[in-house]
Amino acid sequence: MHVNKNGAFLSALDRFADVDAHGVKAIIAAGSDIALLITADGVVQDVYVGPEAPPANDIQSWSGHGIYDLVTEESREKISDMLERARSDEAPRWREINHRTPGAEDFPVRYAAISTGEGGKVILLGRDLHMVAQLQQRLVQAQLTMEQDYERIRQIETRYRVLFETTHEALLIVSSETGRILDANSAAARLFAREVQELTNRVFANRFDTTSQQQLAAALAQVRETGRERSLDLRSRGDNAQLGLDVLLFRSVNETLFLCRLTPRGARAVEEAGLDRSLTALYRQANDAIVFTDAGGAIKWANTAFLGLADVAVSETVRGASFGEFLGRPAVDLNVMMTNARAKGRLSVYSTSFRSAFGVSIPVEISTTYLADAKPEAYGFVLRDVSRAAALRGGPTVSSDSVEHIIDLVGSTPLKELVRGTTDVVEKLCIETAIRLTNNNRTSAAEMLGLSRQSLYVKLRKYGLIDQEE
Repeated sequence: MHVNKNGAFLSALDRFADVDAHGVKAIIAAGSDIALLITADGVVQDVYVGPEAPPANDIQSWSGHGIYDLVTEESREKISDMLERARSDEAPRWREINHRTPGAEDFPVRYAAISTGEGGKVILLGRDLHMVAQLQQRLVQAQLTMEQDYERIRQIETRYRVLFETTHEALLIVSSETGRILDANSAAARLFAREVQELTNRVFANRFDTTSQQQLAAALAQVRETGRERSLDLRSRGDNAQLGLDVLLFRSVNETLFLCRLTPRGARAVEEAGLDRSLTALYRQANDAIVFTDAGGAIKWANTAFLGLADVAVSETVRGASFGEFLGRPAVDLNVMMTNARAKGRLSVYSTSFRSAFGVSIPVEISTTYLADAKPEAYGFVLRDVSRAAALRGGPTVSSDSVEHIIDLVGSTPLKELVRGTTDVVEKLCIETAIRLTNNNRTSAAEMLGLSRQSLYVKLRKYGLIDQEE
């Protein structure tokens, strides 16, 4: 500890009291790249420029100018705050200030303000930040370049996926090192009666019989060694179908891959290929909405007409969503159609309403087919907009037998009883239809009819459709 002549302890600052002007100048020179002496009225009285300050900016010419004229507009408030704090003997804070320059770029300096204690003068000690600013600009430019490259890669990926999926040829990407399938398009999945996910990461050779596996191994080895395209005929495993294979070797970044194209052989293949193209054209161009779902009702494919009916722009928006979400009674309609189609193979016409993405309700008739041969099992739905037909009909109809029975009663039964009887006929017919469609699920039938479960039981007893004890 240090004490003064009176025996009192000296503070750390007190011990620098004997530093002369030359020492202060040396401290300023060592601790800053730029030092400015600011008068009480904000004029730069003197300038110190260190050896590492950028020579391009004529800093010495700042002497005699107002400090506020030398900085950018957003930095003036910072300068004012720094000078005020320094003259109030508050602890200095480093602030980043941008100076005006003749060029397009500003000159950034990090300043701390210290009062000289003489007539309100302040010393601004500055550290040059132009190198830091340049590094930041380079970093921002590098980030922009990376984002542009990423966007370009996404565009390339999108084009690749479009080409890969829209072609009618079965295409697979196979690793030349492991022989496993890295990617496959929908045509390849249909050829092997599998989902794309079931083919991915599986050994490609296992798709073929034993003899074909040996031929395939030799062909792939030759293509890998020579780099030339090779064609051969193989037979698939299971159904023993004859397939033509074309193999092309290509490099992707740091790995080599096989592009494999499979083509069915024979008259049957030609017929199936033609039928496949016709069905694809029908699916895409049909006026009626067509949608395929998995066994759980999740949408797998939907045509353009369905997208228009649903008021969505692209198929990815609805893919994976439950088909029931678009129906008037989500908890009932889909289950009724799938249950009946699974039991009978198909359901010809089912009337309900269809709700678009914007909540617009449209009356539709839906035909449902259970695709038992699909692997895995699936359902196909064809939807027809019947809003015009419904408007022309003006409402529901009654069977001809019921109408004839009512006509026979004219003249022998009062009109009020005829009207009441007609209502009962229609009501009983609707209840019977709902019970049949829901396989006697009365909760679903009540929801389909817009009744409470208790009200449905009352009407079932009224028309003798259940025992009175139930």
